[in-house]
Amino acid sequence: MTLWALGAGLIALAGGLHAPGSARAADSTVTVFTDVLEPGGYRDVPGASVRLAAAPGQRYVLHADRFAMRTVEPLTGRDYLGTTTGLFCTSDEKPNGAHYGNNIVPVLNETVEPAVRWVFEAPHTSGVLAYTCTVAVDFYSSNAPVGTDVRVTSLTGRVVLHAEDDHEGVAHWVLPATLDPVQHAWDVVAPGATAVALERTYEPVSPARPAVAVRQDAQLSTCKRQTPYRACPIGSHQYSEVSTWVQAQPVDPAGGVCGPPLRGPVSHARISAAEHHRTMPNALELRKADLPEGCERLDLSLQVQVRAGDFVLVHGGYSTAGRIGTAYSHGYAYEYRPGSYLTDRLPWAAPVTAAPAGVPAAASR
Repeated sequence: MTLWALGAGLIALAGGLHAPGSARAADSTVTVFTDVLEPGGYRDVPGASVRLAAAPGQRYVLHADRFAMRTVEPLTGRDYLGTTTGLFCTSDEKPNGAHYGNNIVPVLNETVEPAVRWVFEAPHTSGVLAYTCTVAVDFYSSNAPVGTDVRVTSLTGRVVLHAEDDHEGVAHWVLPATLDPVQHAWDVVAPGATAVALERTYEPVSPARPAVAVRQDAQLSTCKRQTPYRACPIGSHQYSEVSTWVQAQPVDPAGGVCGPPLRGPVSHARISAAEHHRTMPNALELRKADLPEGCERLDLSLQVQVRAGDFVLVHGGYSTAGRIGTAYSHGYAYEYRPGSYLTDRLPWAAPVTAAPAGVPAAASR
């Protein structure tokens, strides 16, 4: 069984992260958010919305184009600016979207490039209703300068929110906040340990779709010295080195394990105390024909490994802002035809091929 490369069939692609300050100079301005610390909640990214006509229970895979955010005037010293980019749909169901959270900090992380994607399921029970889905950003800080402005850029000068309803077997799930529902904590991972998050058994349903795409995105926080999270041990290193990857274990109809697990490419990050938190997007794509016979069911998970530094808190549940409920950590999967252009593939985020010692790279056999 082989995980084959783009152009040969199977695609295994990680939603990795850019290095700090890596926005390309050729990017065009989408908008400038002014006085971002003025209260006002989420601010819409111009043009990044889509209106959906949905039947009861109809599911859409949603994903926004790549874009970047950077303060117009560079931050200095210990200044920081928190950003939360949400993708959410008009619905009273909670959560009705997901978000990407990261802080803009001097030198270490001057440019934030959100990766937001979500599966929206129409909650109504009869007829066809219209829903609007939007990408928007909220800003917060205790010490960024008054009057801070943020420039949003993209390669084309616009951000498109894609909505696809032509995939089969679409399933999605949200990590619960089982450790601390109030502070949205699923678990805390010790240095040297690997946690198994976002577990889900996925069973393909469409013989006409020979490939499966899996997405697993998790919000992580380093347990720094002045951590606000009561589940966190007090840190001493002021950073956490983390690696995450999707794992898919083929199983038979009775749940028996069929061979070794398949692993997607590994995403690596060093989360500094100043950045505090980071959303880690990950992906795996595979062909059903490469699975052991009679073992098309997949036990899916996201592996979260803390290689060094402080403990890491994995966020669960969702954040609420009025009628908006955005999931901290979530996953989804669907069946598709190879050769399809998957807009949620995060093409700007190249997979990491060289893994640190003890970290598996993308598996093939």
